[in-house]
Amino acid sequence: MSHDIKEIAQEEVKKHNKKDDIWIIVHGRVYDVTKYLEDHPGGAQSLHEVAGQDATAAFEDVGHSTDARETMGQYIIGKLEGYQEDEDEAAQQKPKELPLLVRIAQAHDQSSKSSSTEKLARSLLKGIVGGGGAFLAYELVARSPIVGWLHHQHGGFWKGILLAFIATFSASATLLLWIGRHFKQQHTISDWPTHYKTRTIAKPATEPAGFLKSQDYQTLPLVKKEKLSKNTYRFVFKLPKDDMVLGLPIGQHLSIRGQANGKPVSRSYTPVSNNHDKGELKLVIKMYPDGQLTGGYLEDLEVGDEVEFRGPKGAMKYGRGLANEIGMIAGGTGITPMYQIIRAICENPRDKTKVTLLYGSVSEEDMLLRKELDEFAEKYPDNFRVIHVLSRPSEEWKGAKGYIDKDLVQKELPGPQKKNKILLCGPPPLVNSMKEALPELGYEKPGSVSRLTDQVFCF
Repeated sequence: MSHDIKEIAQEEVKKHNKKDDIWIIVHGRVYDVTKYLEDHPGGAQSLHEVAGQDATAAFEDVGHSTDARETMGQYIIGKLEGYQEDEDEAAQQKPKELPLLVRIAQAHDQSSKSSSTEKLARSLLKGIVGGGGAFLAYELVARSPIVGWLHHQHGGFWKGILLAFIATFSASATLLLWIGRHFKQQHTISDWPTHYKTRTIAKPATEPAGFLKSQDYQTLPLVKKEKLSKNTYRFVFKLPKDDMVLGLPIGQHLSIRGQANGKPVSRSYTPVSNNHDKGELKLVIKMYPDGQLTGGYLEDLEVGDEVEFRGPKGAMKYGRGLANEIGMIAGGTGITPMYQIIRAICENPRDKTKVTLLYGSVSEEDMLLRKELDEFAEKYPDNFRVIHVLSRPSEEWKGAKGYIDKDLVQKELPGPQKKNKILLCGPPPLVNSMKEALPELGYEKPGSVSRLTDQVFCF
């Protein structure tokens, strides 16, 4: 960016929030995207929703391509007044080591390279086939009437030894070839699990198409509304078909749009259901009286009402091999993205990732999904353990008390080794305190916008 580009105050950006006059902020740069409305692949509505605002999180959620980032350069008009790109944000633009899952996938693509085991086996097999062919040719010629003088009456014992030798080495070479091909698929013998968890889900050979569309809002009817605590509800929506899946990668979220005070408002939420829950979408959402979407829309929903959804969104896409150990820090409804990942790990018989969750709540009544979490911890102790922390517990409470702090993180969560990862989601006070504490414990400092390769990922 040129040093002489003009600075624009944030208050000035906020003024440009009309349908025919839209400015947005992305990574400290100010863009006038008014003329881009008709060309925007996500539609004009997605730009209307962030008009006059800092759209960095929304921009990164969608996962724009390099071409899209270059296109944005046409619409830059300045930079945010007082904005300075910190080292962490600059570092995010540099390539990082890919997670184990991606490295294994790339290694599998190099199928043209034969292993040393396979090369040895092929050489042995060629030699044995050639030698065996020569021996058989000799036997046929020696036993023919024309050259019967070549046939020896003795040496049957040694001929038997030779035939046994050829048969043994042929079988060995065939076995080595099979092992070579098998290792190419499995990568290394260490990838074979030492034991298997009981399968709880039978995954079909083909999955039905997912419901969600990243660029378009679609409606679903509310079929059940259950109150979990004084201010938290579980919403169940019906998908168009009983065998349809939501189409949401593990760890990602979706947008809900509704009318609040006559204006469209959208917010992002992570379902507690996943693609194995056919025909339905489940959400656990905390209601805030002053919340535009929760207090002004979601809390008043009744069974039968239709709600608009769009997705997937988000930088997190969990897959087996993402980390050796995962430490999770969550508070309140910040448990929802954690629960989705915990469930995926525990229900996958080949996933050996170890997860420790620190979950902060106010009281026993405020502990969301407690039954489900405790059942996972009891059923899959090699994969998951949970530590509930209450700030206002009852006298009967025997668990951890107070708040999640640096000492508790150091004591309970996996250390800052390279292959470990910390996931963070919850109220701003918790998130902000952890962003300060984690670097002091040796973890990488969280960036302003989290990426999948970050050691500390904030939802």
